[in-house]
Amino acid sequence: MRTVLQLFMLFVLLGGVINLRAQQETEDDTTRSTPWIAVTGSASITSDFYEFTSDPIGSQIGRRPAALHRLVISPTITIAGLISLPLNLMITFPETNTTTPALTAPSFSEFFTNPANALGLSSFSPKLGWAQFHLGSHTPRLSELSGGDLQLFGAGFDLRPGPVQVQASFGTTQRAVQPDPSRGIAGAYRRDMRMGRLGFGNHDTSAIGINVVYMRDDPNSIASNIIAINPSRPLEEDTTVILPADTVRLRAEEGIISSIDVKFRLMQGITFNAEAAASVFTRDQASNVLTDFANPLGDLFTARTSTRIDGAGSANLDFRFSTWGVTLTGLYMGAGFQPFGYPFNQSDRIDLKVSPMLNLFDGDLSISGTIGQRVNNLSETKGEQLTQAIANGQLSVRFSDVVSLSSTYSNFGIRNKRQDAFDSARVQNVSESFSIDPMVTFSAASVMHTITASFLLDRFDDFNIVSGVESSNNTSGLMFSYSGMFETMPLTIGANASYTENALSAGTLAVRSTGVNASYRFLGGEVVPTISVTFAGSTFGANAADSQTFLRAGCRWRVAKSVTFSGSYGVNTYAYGNPGPRGSGFTEQMLQLALLTTF
Repeated sequence: MRTVLQLFMLFVLLGGVINLRAQQETEDDTTRSTPWIAVTGSASITSDFYEFTSDPIGSQIGRRPAALHRLVISPTITIAGLISLPLNLMITFPETNTTTPALTAPSFSEFFTNPANALGLSSFSPKLGWAQFHLGSHTPRLSELSGGDLQLFGAGFDLRPGPVQVQASFGTTQRAVQPDPSRGIAGAYRRDMRMGRLGFGNHDTSAIGINVVYMRDDPNSIASNIIAINPSRPLEEDTTVILPADTVRLRAEEGIISSIDVKFRLMQGITFNAEAAASVFTRDQASNVLTDFANPLGDLFTARTSTRIDGAGSANLDFRFSTWGVTLTGLYMGAGFQPFGYPFNQSDRIDLKVSPMLNLFDGDLSISGTIGQRVNNLSETKGEQLTQAIANGQLSVRFSDVVSLSSTYSNFGIRNKRQDAFDSARVQNVSESFSIDPMVTFSAASVMHTITASFLLDRFDDFNIVSGVESSNNTSGLMFSYSGMFETMPLTIGANASYTENALSAGTLAVRSTGVNASYRFLGGEVVPTISVTFAGSTFGANAADSQTFLRAGCRWRVAKSVTFSGSYGVNTYAYGNPGPRGSGFTEQMLQLALLTTF
């Protein structure tokens, strides 16, 4: 708690200093001519403090670190009103990870290759009008099938003199992480990437571009590539068969993608986009080299027994007018195509979709949706082909200034080629989702009232004769919210309630919650305290109900014209209806402090 008080005092002192400087600003200060060097931007510092206690103590562990601090500074340095240098610094302490493996003691470069942190310099020169440079963490966007939205820690540039575009970047997209089987850390090689684009045209009308992306894992970036050591064990399907002991190792990958993308505006409201790509991907750099293969990329890429060459393509024809529109979309990815920009994207598939849109009565009636089909495992190398139906729709109606309504529906189904209902290898399931959301807004008794409701229904049916009963389930729910804004005083109140029921094969799970909240604006909105309390509970089958109470209070204070301080405290108390190994319950407390300034 001493650390909390120290940080709090630091926030207050810093806010007071900035506030004092703001008060000393005179009219002459605001009318000065543009300085030779000017710095503008924003900066923020936030701290989260978390405390977790369980009953009995030690029966559970918390879900967050005890303390987490984040500093974000985004200044822009302008020189002579001609050259602009936007900087970006984001530091999270202590080291935290969500999408990448954790490191115990990261180096400087490893710290900033963590997507939770950033150190970047992006310079743009209006004097030239077409040059942009990158240094540090940046996201070069080439095309969907090549670079995607990968973040690199490195350097790059994007030059666009007239209709010509020359873009290139190089850097690291994955830091090296040593495997640790005892802690369940799979580890990762450092992944380096180079990419470039040469384009011509106006991207808003018609353009063409050639993209190249090269990726390589560094096998020497970690000391050991052993993920796990499996002892000899019986085969699950046949316990009379004994599998020998084996060692699972991390594979170093390598690949290159080249693509060409085009965009044509055929006429006003009609646009055509397409991209064709090819990838050469090696799954394991330790596999044998192909000596009898004529490799045209020999100076850049080594062909191995684990190397695969395949292609992908996409096309999009868009008709977009004021009252109607339709988009025709197609996507194909070969079984051996590896999309570096989206590593979790599924290959070996084809998608065909039609997305119509209707907008009538000056926007009071809007209808849109998508219908299509996806075929997975086209090559049938991973079993039988799976056909997936895709359908969804959205409806929005504004009946008057008081009443409006929106509704959504989606239907997704998967099936393979087996039609016999009693075939245990048959795969067929259907997932449906429907919701309807009315809203009423009116003024009465000097209060602006807003009432919203939502009814949702989800249905999942699995027609597999072995697992269908356990997998199938239905979910229904009803949600309600109210907001009242007083016209004679700066007070806003609210209430909400929800009930959700999930029917499973083992029983029915019911979750319910109710809550109220309020906020008041002091000093013309300069100080806004808020408070909310929520009561929730859940029941599964005939078991006793769990209960939960969540209380949160906070305050936002506009210290000066460009300085805002906010703080909040929340406590979550959870009690189990049937105490077991987890104990009788737990309590979480969260204190959050933040200071934001613009300059």
